[in-house]
Order: sequence, then structure tokens, then C-alpha cells
Amino acid sequence: MNTRSIVAWTLVFGLLWNALGWAGNVFLLGGAWAAVGAGLAPDFAPPWPALAHELITFVSDFVYAFAFVWLFAQGSDKTIAMSIKLVLLLWFAGAAMTYLAIVNSGFLPWAIAVHSSLLALVIFVVTAPLLPRALRAR
Repeated sequence: MNTRSIVAWTLVFGLLWNALGWAGNVFLLGGAWAAVGAGLAPDFAPPWPALAHELITFVSDFVYAFAFVWLFAQGSDKTIAMSIKLVLLLWFAGAAMTYLAIVNSGFLPWAIAVHSSLLALVIFVVTAPLLPRALRAR
């Protein structure tokens, strides 16, 4: 894989993970997120503008996507098994640890953090085989 294909696949996975994450959070976890919102103090206001919040949320999947694609490109084992191992590592080191920190800081209840983290895990594992299959098809 060259730099151009790494960038292209990063964009593909970043967009795919963002879309699936949004769909899962809206359609599967929407009620739980509504409950979290309802539990906030009436005077709660995030310390940043809404656009900054959306950009930060949007960018994180591209960071995970870049790490996944770049690590996959560096390895000699371009199998589905390796792609799944990589996303499991990224999920554990990134998503799961981030949600633990957010819960520990008191910003999110355990239930929604666990469900959102598991949603990310499912999305990662289900989509990871797309990269080795696409590269094999070329």
C-alpha cells in the first residue's frame, strides 16, 4: 500500500465508521442518550461551541481509521484475521479506555458508556475484513 491508498482507505473507513456510529447511536441507543440528556442539570452548557463538539466527534473515527489502515499497511500479514486483531487492539487501547476515562470523570453513566463502546467494537469488527478483501480483489 502506498501513501495515496492509505489516505483513501482512511477516508473510506473514517466515513463508514462515522455513519455507522451515528446510526447506532441514533437508532439503537437513542433512548439511552436521551435519558443522559434529560439527566443533565438544566443550566449545563458545554464549554465549547456545538460545531467544535461535532468536529471532535467526527474526527475521532478518522484517527482510528488512519491507525487501522496504516498499521495494516505496515504489516506483512494482510489477512482478515490480522485486520480483526488490529481493530480489537485499537478498540481496547482507544475506545474502551476513553469510555472508562469519561465514566471515571463523572461525565457519563456506566450503561451508556458500555453500550457505546460495544457499538464501536461491533462496527470495528464487522467492517475490518473489508480492507483485506478489497486489497485481495485488486
